[in-house]
Amino acid sequence: MKFVCLLSEGFEDMEALATVDLLKRADIEIDLVSIYNKKTVTGSYGTKVIADKMMKKVKASDYDGLFIPGGAHSFVIRNEATVKKLVTDFYQQKKWLMAICAAPTVFGLMGIMDNLQYISFPGTEKEMGKAKRMNDLLVVRDGLFITGRSVGVVYDFAFEIVKTVFNQKAVDKLKKKIVY
Repeated sequence: MKFVCLLSEGFEDMEALATVDLLKRADIEIDLVSIYNKKTVTGSYGTKVIADKMMKKVKASDYDGLFIPGGAHSFVIRNEATVKKLVTDFYQQKKWLMAICAAPTVFGLMGIMDNLQYISFPGTEKEMGKAKRMNDLLVVRDGLFITGRSVGVVYDFAFEIVKTVFNQKAVDKLKKKIVY
């Protein structure tokens, strides 16, 4: 199982790095990808990350899923043609699409979540098209989409991803590994 995680200046540090860390501990390989093709990308709290790959070298066919962390960068990258094309490629190839906090708006504004359930950061509802917000849930899976509310649900978000792509046994193993 191999995922790509999209990063640009202003990504939410914990949403990106804690999720990636937990998924790696569950034996999911992840490439950190710089959307703007810079080797170093800085999160909203100043964490500097060295990208594994540049966006110009990423193809959906090389991965099983796409993860977009939230943060201020969500409001910029959702307008990028390269991001929209990559998301469209993953969607058309029926691969996992995962986003947390404000990042589900990337999918919502593209209309690919219309009539599906989701959760995202409060206040982003108007940017989710015809998707159905599940206010009482921390994490929502609907079809190939997995969405999380905010930084406060990173563990729940990662556990749902692991459960979805593997099974509950894999989640239990991960929880034991991290002494959860």
